[in-house]
Amino acid sequence: MDSRVTIIMSFLLGACASAAATSVASERPEAPEAAPEASMAGGDARLVVAAGEAEHRQAPSGKADVFFLARGSNAFVARLELAENGAVPEHRDATEEYLYILEGGGELMIEDRPYAIGPGSAIYMPANAKVSYQNGDARLVALQVFAGPEPAAKYDAWAVVSD
Repeated sequence: MDSRVTIIMSFLLGACASAAATSVASERPEAPEAAPEASMAGGDARLVVAAGEAEHRQAPSGKADVFFLARGSNAFVARLELAENGAVPEHRDATEEYLYILEGGGELMIEDRPYAIGPGSAIYMPANAKVSYQNGDARLVALQVFAGPEPAAKYDAWAVVSD
């Protein structure tokens, strides 16, 4: 297996394990036919999503795109893209967030500390951490995981894109 694929799989499995560890151990998992309502928009509880079939949303500025890969009760996984020289304003998310950078890079601020990031960077942002980002001169492509799907609600205001 390609080392990049191994790193990505390890990253996603670790993030999912973290989300699972925070759930209540006594809860009984639901069967696939009774998938959680906190799934894809419109109540479509899709258990497998091909990259070309992911729901695509675009920021009002047109400078950022998100592709919903998985959205459940305990986590959210997406491919996030940001235009060259784009920026993410200072904000805080209620849950942990993880990013794995596939392409591009720039400067990430976490609690006023700068980090240079690029392809292969794995990032952990604690819940409620103050974060912002300034992209470089190439399009950023990253895998994004929220350990708790609540922060993904910010994408509900983004326009649905019909590819």
